[in-house]
Amino acid sequence: MYTSACFVIYLLAVAALFGFRQRLGVFWSAFGFTILTLLYLRFGFSPLIPRSFQIMGGTITIISVLLYVTSSQAGREAFWLPIRNLMVERRQRPVLYALLAIIPGVVAWQSYAASLPSEEPPPLLRSVHPSPPGAIAISPHGAKEGKTVDLILGRNPYRELETSKPEEFKKRVSHGKSVYYQNCFFCHGDKLVADGHLAGALSPPPAKFTDEVLPMFQETFFFWRIAKGGPGLPDEGTPWDTAMPVWEKMLSEEDMWSVILYLYDRQGLRPRKQEAKAGK
Repeated sequence: MYTSACFVIYLLAVAALFGFRQRLGVFWSAFGFTILTLLYLRFGFSPLIPRSFQIMGGTITIISVLLYVTSSQAGREAFWLPIRNLMVERRQRPVLYALLAIIPGVVAWQSYAASLPSEEPPPLLRSVHPSPPGAIAISPHGAKEGKTVDLILGRNPYRELETSKPEEFKKRVSHGKSVYYQNCFFCHGDKLVADGHLAGALSPPPAKFTDEVLPMFQETFFFWRIAKGGPGLPDEGTPWDTAMPVWEKMLSEEDMWSVILYLYDRQGLRPRKQEAKAGK
């Protein structure tokens, strides 16, 4: 409600400003528009937008206004006239001297204020692929009881079938494909490059399962991300938690391990080599 009201007030103020632009002239119209926009960026949102976005928006506004008023010879002359008069006319000397004192003072105060320690905590830098915990407790859909999965030394229980029972392994991969297209396809897409039907509406976008991503991680990493979803991200994965559901509530443990097999098999890639156990 506050943000909408501020936006309406901003539009009305800008409309009124341009209604008097003939009387105000190019310089004061441009100056007034810039000030209104800077005030709107600073106070017009609830919660307030980050300081970096305020600075970026203000910089774009100033550059755009300067480009507009200097786009023609007449515009440049009309914009420069009040500045020239302020600098050369004797009757405006008091205003000039006041500005020469105020502007450096404002800059000095801003520099001083920026150097003071802030009570606000530093922003969290989001990691796209945060470090997993050592182990997780899961309660997969359909399981009678929960269990703990070691994410460091654990492994996909069906990976060994690739060499010991190739036909059984193919069945697991086929099952993983079915799981993928029934649940994951809509965001991650047919080509595993985050171009699914719903991908465009998600921020941050879904993960891409490409040559640069899959070989970087052990299969247990993806099991963690699938099982715990966006809500299971650690602090380094915030503040923009992904839309990934907590799939352990909807999929069995077999479903989750099988879909991981499918991802690697589909791309013809191998997971990162398992970490060596301590003492070996």
